[in-house]
Amino acid sequence: MEDLDAAHRSYPWLRVPVVFLIHQFLGTWGVFLAAPWVLMFLGEVGWHFGLKTYMAQTQWVLYGTPFFPAHVVLALVVGWVLGGTRRHQSMLWVWILPFVSLCTAYIGFPLIGTGSALACASLGVSSKLEYSWAYFGVHSFQQAVRISLLYSATAYSFGALLVRKAVRMAAFFESMRSLRNMRLIFLVGLPWLCLRFLLTWQSVSTQHPELRSSAGLHFYLRGLFVVSIFVTFVFAIAISLIGRRFFVTRFFLNPSESPRE
Repeated sequence: MEDLDAAHRSYPWLRVPVVFLIHQFLGTWGVFLAAPWVLMFLGEVGWHFGLKTYMAQTQWVLYGTPFFPAHVVLALVVGWVLGGTRRHQSMLWVWILPFVSLCTAYIGFPLIGTGSALACASLGVSSKLEYSWAYFGVHSFQQAVRISLLYSATAYSFGALLVRKAVRMAAFFESMRSLRNMRLIFLVGLPWLCLRFLLTWQSVSTQHPELRSSAGLHFYLRGLFVVSIFVTFVFAIAISLIGRRFFVTRFFLNPSESPRE
C-alpha cells in the first residue's frame, strides 16, 4: 500500500485514469460476472433458513427479465458503499463507456462485449438472454450483454451519486474508511475461501465430474473467490454499522478517530 501511495505521489497524472478504469471494471464486468455467484450463494443461505429457491427462479432473476434486477441491485449497493467510502469523482461517469459502446455497436464498431470476454456464455445463459430480449428486438447475446453492462454501470454511478445527494450516513462511512482491510482479508475472506473449498469440493466434484479438470477447478475456485469477496464485503458493512461498541468490531477498526483514506 505504501508503494502504491508513493507511485501516486510520483505520478499523480496516473491516479485518475487508473482509478477510473478500476471503477469501470467493477461497475460493468465485475458486477456481471459476480451476480450469478452471489445470487446462488444467497439462495443457498436462504435454503438453510427454510427459504427454498430453485435454479429456474435464479435464472429468471438474473436473465429471465430484460431489466437484469440482480445486476442492477448489486451494482447499486456496491456503488453506494464505495461511493461513500472512497468518494472518487470518477465513479459518477462509469456509465459513459458502456453507453458509447452500445451506440457504436449499432453501426458495427463495438468497444466492449466482444471477443474472448464473452466466454461467460459457458455459464449457459446465452439462450436465456436471447429469449428474454427477443420481444424487444434484441436477438444477439452480445447485444444483451452490452445492455446489461450499461444498466449495471448506470446503477453503479447512481449509487455513488445517491450517497452524495441523499443517503449519506456519515458515521457509517467514517467506520468504513477506518476498517483494517488486511485483517478482513486474512481473518475473514481467506479462511472462508479455504474452509468452503475443503467442505464442498468432494461433494461438488462428485456431482459434477467435469469440474475435476484443470479448467473446471479454475472455474469453481473463481466462483469461491467471488463469493469470498462478497462475504468479506458484507462482514465489513456489518462491522461499520455496529461501530466501536464491541471488542470484535473494534478489532477490525482503526483506533484513530479521524477517517482514513
